[in-house]
Amino acid sequence: MAPRNRTNDRLRMTLALLAAHQAAGTAVAPSELMAQAVAQVPFDAKEAELLSGGVPRGFKALTTATSKLVKAGWLVKGRSGWTATDEGVRAVHAFTDSEQFVNAMISGAPVPETAAEAPAHAPAAPEQLGEEAQAAQADVAVDPTDVAQAKTALAEDPTPPDVTPTLEVSDSEPEHAPTDTPAEEAWHDQPQSVALSGDFDPLFGEAGHWSSDLRELQFVWEPTENTWKQTLQLPAGTYQFKILVNGSWDENYGRFGVRDGANHELHLLSDTSVTFRFDYATKDIETS
Repeated sequence: MAPRNRTNDRLRMTLALLAAHQAAGTAVAPSELMAQAVAQVPFDAKEAELLSGGVPRGFKALTTATSKLVKAGWLVKGRSGWTATDEGVRAVHAFTDSEQFVNAMISGAPVPETAAEAPAHAPAAPEQLGEEAQAAQADVAVDPTDVAQAKTALAEDPTPPDVTPTLEVSDSEPEHAPTDTPAEEAWHDQPQSVALSGDFDPLFGEAGHWSSDLRELQFVWEPTENTWKQTLQLPAGTYQFKILVNGSWDENYGRFGVRDGANHELHLLSDTSVTFRFDYATKDIETS
């Protein structure tokens, strides 16, 4: 049996807790939100190990994984904090099983409409889920006990614990846990999200004009290549764009990897599938 993927358990829990905070009208910083998710789904021994920057391996993996929520359109990372979108809130309640939740997130499966009353709180503990999506998922009913459990969890401990290697360790680690890989270590210095922003009006209309949160322009982290990547089918024309880091213009990169630099330019003589690759180490981008 494959080992439980606890990073994905925490990913669903993070969005569920954010939805609960929004429903309660309470603000929470992203780091505190993820710490609350860790409190609900504690690290095992491997995940509690510290990386070179002093961050637990499991916390870094969760931070990186939240970019998938942004790409799915279920989470918006703004200057003032994170926001669960209406679709993201529906996903938490429609996909109570974590495997269905992540499969739908990765595959882009439609989120079923929920019952009339909007969800008030998040489920207390997500189920096991897989890493790759296989197919669109069927509708799943909401379990009322999940709502009560999450409400109790938030009421009993509204202040998240510090994320340190002294967090509870489970006994579920595989006997022969894999050693560090270059891809895992590469996560350490990566941002939470990367996106294109430019004059992509021909493809997305007004929504594509220098957007900072358009789902289709969000990059995906490729650990085997140590780059962020996105592929678009673009109509013929000239495009100008920049790279946005962590969902805002506070950190953006133009030509030659210059922060706040001149716009990148792309000239296409015909309709073309273009793959954008962004290397956060050099802050530059390649197209192919």
